[in-house]
Amino acid sequence: MPLFVGYRRFEGAGFSLIEVMVVLVIAIVLTLVAVPGMTNLFRDARLSTQTDMLISTLNSARLEAVKQRKNITVCPMTNADTGTACSASASDWTNGFGVWDGTAIIQRVAAKGDAAITTAATSVVFVGTFGSTSAAASFTLCASGRKQQQIDIGVSGHVSKKINSTLCS
Repeated sequence: MPLFVGYRRFEGAGFSLIEVMVVLVIAIVLTLVAVPGMTNLFRDARLSTQTDMLISTLNSARLEAVKQRKNITVCPMTNADTGTACSASASDWTNGFGVWDGTAIIQRVAAKGDAAITTAATSVVFVGTFGSTSAAASFTLCASGRKQQQIDIGVSGHVSKKINSTLCS
């Protein structure tokens, strides 16, 4: 007689080979369905991260302009890691960009990603009075197969983001 009440002894209890194979097939099918969705999620997240990084840089430059009461420029740099000034010849924002106070770079941002940044602006200048800009600007960030993300900067200095329905090629 066993010591524990309700104790039963099961001999040979377990899963059959067929049951294990069915569970494995179901797990594989679920994985194959989930992986493409996760890949797209990661690509969208990388593009959003790059967009948010540019927005953060623009907003901090606007704040710095108001704080210091002088013009602060955000501009592309040929090498954001070692650049010491805005490049007059740089027009590719994809390499990185910097925040320039007229005498020195106060912030460098190296754009390490696969998003292409296109804009007509060679720089964005925030004026020291109320953080307004000298001119409105617009940036489009694109990664292959993802929806375009657009950053608009109004003359008031307000920075906004929107995701367009246009797919990047």
